[in-house]
Amino acid sequence: MPLPASGKSILMTPDPYHTPGYGGFCPQFKYQIGETFGKTTSKLLRSDAVASSGKLVLADIRASSAPVMEDDPKATLLRSRTHSWGDQKLMEQMIPGYTGFIPRHEHFFGKRYAVNCKGAISDFESDHRKYLQNADELRIIEAVQAGKVNKDAVPMLPPIRSRQVTPLRPIAADAKPYISASMTKSAESPFYMANDNDMKRFMSGYTGFVPRARPRLGMGYPIITHEALNEFTSDTARLQGLKSQPITIHRDQPRVKDAKLIYPLESGLVPHYTGHIPGQKFRYGETFGHSTENAKHSEVRVSV
Repeated sequence: MPLPASGKSILMTPDPYHTPGYGGFCPQFKYQIGETFGKTTSKLLRSDAVASSGKLVLADIRASSAPVMEDDPKATLLRSRTHSWGDQKLMEQMIPGYTGFIPRHEHFFGKRYAVNCKGAISDFESDHRKYLQNADELRIIEAVQAGKVNKDAVPMLPPIRSRQVTPLRPIAADAKPYISASMTKSAESPFYMANDNDMKRFMSGYTGFVPRARPRLGMGYPIITHEALNEFTSDTARLQGLKSQPITIHRDQPRVKDAKLIYPLESGLVPHYTGHIPGQKFRYGETFGHSTENAKHSEVRVSV
């Protein structure tokens, strides 16, 4: 029996129809029963009573080559690209699916893979050639300025953009140090500020050690650190004044009161003090407060 004009047997489902397994939407399909998937979808696609766009989901695909533009500057640049003896991967026509690195590819999007690759590679090649040209010009200008090459002996010398075309000569034996006009100075440490300076404090959140700040409570952190630093600065200045004079300590001499030293003479140190205490490792059998009393001047201690 001869085949129909369509080339398909009458036993096969006539076109158009959806292949069994198609998971897309087909209008009025859920109301059809009693026939195969192919015949049902074929009847629905050809029926004028069913509202549809009239276009198939899967259109015929025919292989077609992209038109070649002879005057395309990108294609001309890529054809003249220098080829090495190794395997060339960056070519004029890149095959989709290539997973290697393509320079500048992240700046090209919205088109086919081959078109984006073509634009990226041509952009990269253009910048590379411009860089090589600028490097050659710089070498020639450097040779002319150093007096190694005469300017007239270089007929292919490009237009020199520099004003200095004669050999450079030093004007001084040593170069002057550069001092920036907008150089910023580092902030002064609060420890070295005057006591009446409002900035003599630490900002809230500072986790470093602040001397004389532990006994102060019930105030804001900037106020606490300001008063603590003022007290520490005053005590340090007073201690330096005392050190400049010779001090002689006798057993009969009364103990100095209100002398805020690191090692006080009339009381011991506060428990949990983690600093160095002279001779503390040789004392035992007493509390921390009693054992640290007059720690620096152990000869003044009187046992009770």
